[in-house]
Amino acid sequence: MGFSLLEILVSMAVVAILLAAGMPGLQQSSERVQMQVWSERILMLLQQRKAFAMSENRQITIAIDSIAAELPNGLSLKHNFRAGSPLVFEGNSGFARAGSIELQNAGYGSKIIISGLGRIRRCQSVGMVLPGFRAC
Repeated sequence: MGFSLLEILVSMAVVAILLAAGMPGLQQSSERVQMQVWSERILMLLQQRKAFAMSENRQITIAIDSIAAELPNGLSLKHNFRAGSPLVFEGNSGFARAGSIELQNAGYGSKIIISGLGRIRRCQSVGMVLPGFRAC
């Protein structure tokens, strides 16, 4: 015995309503994960470059704009490093040019702050709460 056309249409309507109700939560979850992943990637890249500069005892310059070119749609990057004063990690000391890099998407914002002593930290700048992030 099969299903009637009316039973199939009602079940499709119920499924459509449930999907529509779950979409905003799914999108919000996707934006949160995207922010966590990309801020972690950039943080790890900077820590890796600092460690390399110290181990090789030479100055390393980071091209922030090349990082921005790799970001997915919907995620923007702003920084306060300029062509005349790029992000640089010094050799043996690990000192750096101080500044910050900020990532934002529709619901979240993350900031990576580099101190002159070479300390690199991450915090939440704007938006909804990100687990594991302190407020800036």
